Amino acid sequence: MAKGQLAVFVRARRDALGMTQAQLAGTTGWSKSAIEKVEAGTLVPSLEFAGALFDALWIPYLFRERIIASLYPGTLDRILGRTVAKPDAEDLDDLEQFPYPAAYLMLPEGDMVGLNAAWRAAFPETAAKPNLFTYLYTEPAAARVLLDWESLTHGFTYGLRMMGPIVLSEDTIADIIDRCRVHPDFDRMYATDPDVHTALRTELRIADPDTGVIRRVRLRIDKPHLPHSPWLTYRLVPIEESGPDGAGMAR
Repeated sequence: MAKGQLAVFVRARRDALGMTQAQLAGTTGWSKSAIEKVEAGTLVPSLEFAGALFDALWIPYLFRERIIASLYPGTLDRILGRTVAKPDAEDLDDLEQFPYPAAYLMLPEGDMVGLNAAWRAAFPETAAKPNLFTYLYTEPAAARVLLDWESLTHGFTYGLRMMGPIVLSEDTIADIIDRCRVHPDFDRMYATDPDVHTALRTELRIADPDTGVIRRVRLRIDKPHLPHSPWLTYRLVPIEESGPDGAGMAR
């Protein structure tokens, strides 16, 4: 990974949070001079320094491993063991144990490398379009099923813009952009930052593709480590609500 790409990422995140270099230095415990060097692209931070930056800049856990793998090639394999390239039959069987929608997702590129039956039922078009961005931007049903399409899509797109240059090839990013530009909102979402608090929301509303019945779900993201893998387990857990008699019910 080019140091300049990390520099752009750190500067952009700091600006998005309204922090000065001095404030970022105070939050991380490192000197303002060190922050200046990272943002100038003349210093690759140590693992300890990178961890402090991740915390200060509110970098979600789901992105941290990809940055570390790019900054320090081979480090994760030495610490956690050999990285598995794709889910095997047992991994896919594990996914089917969830009674609600669950998928194996690669971020920031959005490849869905495993879908369980409940996911395919909730989002039937993803079987033919197993890339999150392709689904969100080119599938008309996406906005009808995902009632929080705007905030969800903007958040994923922000992740692509910020993380893509660090961990993906230029050709991969260009391919995703070419596919998504057919949607009139893509350029706006790619060029702007989502509201931080909205992007951190974990509650979503999804409509049944057949009946239109709306369910509230909570997003849960797990990261399997045994063996170490590059994908996330992305789960949409139904939210239990109390009925008139006080009994819990999924809605």
